[in-house]
Amino acid sequence: MGKRRDPRIEARLQVRIAGIDANGRPLLQMVTTRNISRQGALLEGIQSTFKAGEIISQSYKNNKARFRVSWAGEPGTDRASQIGVQSIDPAKCIWDPAILPPATADKYSAPARERRLHARVPCRLGAELYMQDSQGPVRVSVTDISVGGCFVAMPTLPPDKGRLKLIVWADDAKLAIQGVVASRRPGFGISIKFTEMTEEVREQRHRFIQSHLVVRSR
Repeated sequence: MGKRRDPRIEARLQVRIAGIDANGRPLLQMVTTRNISRQGALLEGIQSTFKAGEIISQSYKNNKARFRVSWAGEPGTDRASQIGVQSIDPAKCIWDPAILPPATADKYSAPARERRLHARVPCRLGAELYMQDSQGPVRVSVTDISVGGCFVAMPTLPPDKGRLKLIVWADDAKLAIQGVVASRRPGFGISIKFTEMTEEVREQRHRFIQSHLVVRSR
């Protein structure tokens, strides 16, 4: 659990990545690898924000393959502007065979701060955000959601760790959820940890997430 399939070696290679970032914007950029394996890499110099589970295209020399983002460094940490990626096509390796190590597994655990207890699904839901002691709601967009929380896109951030109420419209259902600010990304938005909701809202949220997970797996 938490292990890579192949060992990684230090390697500074120039690669081109292409994809859609966490804000729905297209990205085409040259970046540098810090280390690589037969089926993965650690990339740095990322000029946008990606979420775990997103798919990007990665090219090295004349080779190209699709990769899944395993984790993305949080802004303000020593892993900011870094992502870990894993190939979704095990039969394809884009690296030069001469620089790769033998194909044996190594021990590795993903950074603890990048892990989530629940898988999040991307979405675009209208919502109203009520902060503690605020005069009225703020119109926002929920861009991903899980059993335990969600990410709200908003340019002006509320106070850190503040309590809040979120009204979300999902599949014609109105979900009223209590939560707290779990983390803040200046210029992007906030991650919210859910704390309280009725049993009816809990069931509606669960159905919404499950339906979107099924669609993504097809």
